[in-house]
Amino acid sequence: MVVRPRFERRRVRQAAVLGLVLAVAAAAAEARPRALGADEIVALIEGNTIYGFDPRSGGEFAMFHSAGGRVGAEVRNVNDRTDRSNGRWWVTEDDKLCIDWEHPRWIDVCAGVVRDGESITFVDGSGQIISFGEVAPGNPSDL
Repeated sequence: MVVRPRFERRRVRQAAVLGLVLAVAAAAAEARPRALGADEIVALIEGNTIYGFDPRSGGEFAMFHSAGGRVGAEVRNVNDRTDRSNGRWWVTEDDKLCIDWEHPRWIDVCAGVVRDGESITFVDGSGQIISFGEVAPGNPSDL
């Protein structure tokens, strides 16, 4: 049995505690909401569907972003009326997801994307929430 000097045992304990603190801090930092960069936005949505909610209109939506820059969406409003539209999507150099809709009543938009675990939130230039939801792999709603 090796007997270490008292100061060495204390240093080992301090290193272990510091390692634990750093691991917890890293996990907490990863769990915080954070704005995504352009590459992260593309990696998150390309080839996937976002199921979400628009708190301004009270409508639910499903939106598929194809790898070719096309987008298809279905919106169900509070009266259970359903509208569909196609359009195109792209991500700007300043980390905004933009969508140009073909439907004449749908508003074209560019928004920041904030991720908090599995949830994503779309925010306008002043930080106000446009909509929020979660990403599902592929195109399960056939949009």
